[in-house]
Amino acid sequence: MRRAKAFSTVNWRKYLDVKTNPRAKSFLESRGDEVLWQIASTIHKAAKSKSPEVVLMIHPNAGAVIRIPKQEYQEILKLCLDWFTMREDYEKCIDIDWFISDLEAIKRGIKPSKKYREKVI
Repeated sequence: MRRAKAFSTVNWRKYLDVKTNPRAKSFLESRGDEVLWQIASTIHKAAKSKSPEVVLMIHPNAGAVIRIPKQEYQEILKLCLDWFTMREDYEKCIDIDWFISDLEAIKRGIKPSKKYREKVI
């Protein structure tokens, strides 16, 4: 049996917020599209399942994993939306905008829709 490896958890701002960590800019320039899209879709799934937090490994060589509490889901989705708007990837912007509106609906107690593409088109 393989032994599990323990990781320390850090706030997501350490690896993803350019204002907090200047090294995050170079990381996002190289891997930002893939990482931020995976984070946005994972947060959406976690919000639908009412998970209290999301814990993700950003890079296999990093010594820690990031932790995103439920209260900060909307903040990081906004960061993802700004990133894809800057990159002019408007298809992902539409999806993330839907994730944000879906998150707001979940907060109000409304069941999220399953066919969001039909609304957008």
